[in-house]
Amino acid sequence: MSAYLKGFLVLSWILVGLMLWGCSSQKNHLKSLEQGIEEVLSKAGPSVVSISVKNNELNLDKVGSGVIVDDQHVLTIENLLQNAGEITIKLQNGEQITDSNIFISGCDFETDLSLLQVKGKTLKPVKMAKEIKNGCLGIVLGNTEYSKGLQVDLGTIGNSWIGGVDGYDDNLLILTSTYNALPPGTPVFNSDAELIGLVEGRIEGEEHVVLLVPATTISQVSDILKKNGEIKRGWIGIISNRMCQKEKAIISDIVQGSPAHQAGLQKGDVIIACDGKEVQNGVELKKMISKFQKGALISLKVQRNGKELTKKLSIEWAKNLPRKRRCLDRSI
Repeated sequence: MSAYLKGFLVLSWILVGLMLWGCSSQKNHLKSLEQGIEEVLSKAGPSVVSISVKNNELNLDKVGSGVIVDDQHVLTIENLLQNAGEITIKLQNGEQITDSNIFISGCDFETDLSLLQVKGKTLKPVKMAKEIKNGCLGIVLGNTEYSKGLQVDLGTIGNSWIGGVDGYDDNLLILTSTYNALPPGTPVFNSDAELIGLVEGRIEGEEHVVLLVPATTISQVSDILKKNGEIKRGWIGIISNRMCQKEKAIISDIVQGSPAHQAGLQKGDVIIACDGKEVQNGVELKKMISKFQKGALISLKVQRNGKELTKKLSIEWAKNLPRKRRCLDRSI
């Protein structure tokens, strides 16, 4: 046997060995993935619910999902419950909770979240993710009209520029997955069975891409809704046409009779600080103001004609918010 042939045979055996090892390694990886999904199903599955709603205004039935946030409350997307008549919640053990035992504890249009209270049951709450990494694996757990038990889909998580203009509303997340017809409120988990977010809806014209309300928003909004039933937002009555993250907070108009008007703020003033905290832009200012409570006294530092002035204001509640979520074009 020639040296060339011996070398060829040795190389062939090495390649065959590598291929067999690769197949074996791939099989192990797939098995590990299956086991990971099974673990997430076991831990998070009991906290996922299916929600059926009869819409009185449109005379149709809507189906969505939600998650259990404590032993008596379920959180879902507000849009699912608009004009709701009869509501039914179905647990993963097949048990149905009827409308007479379900009460809407609170809704927040801006963040698109609603809280349902369930009477006479002790529910298993979900675990919230405190940190959401861009590019992490998203495990979708939900029910369809025909499924028996939870259905699973996988995708990747990314960040978006949508939202983040309100003190209670962090930027929405993007889920890229193979399935693009996820019902509103469908929960998405990480590999530790922690909630990443709830499906809000699709991006128009983008297949396999849906928007998620993040767990960071869900955590703080659900706590406030349990306590107060609604979220009221602070307001001072200024309008800034430069509501972006690259422009200074320049006042373009002032609502007559508002706290800003009474404090003597003027068109063209540039707001550079709020209660001692530097203000970079109009979006940042709106997030700060929205979280103040009515009656709170704050100070604004402004630049006017090259001079710095300090103005004192008393916060009021925002009024007559337009029926458009996450809208930049409204007074602060």
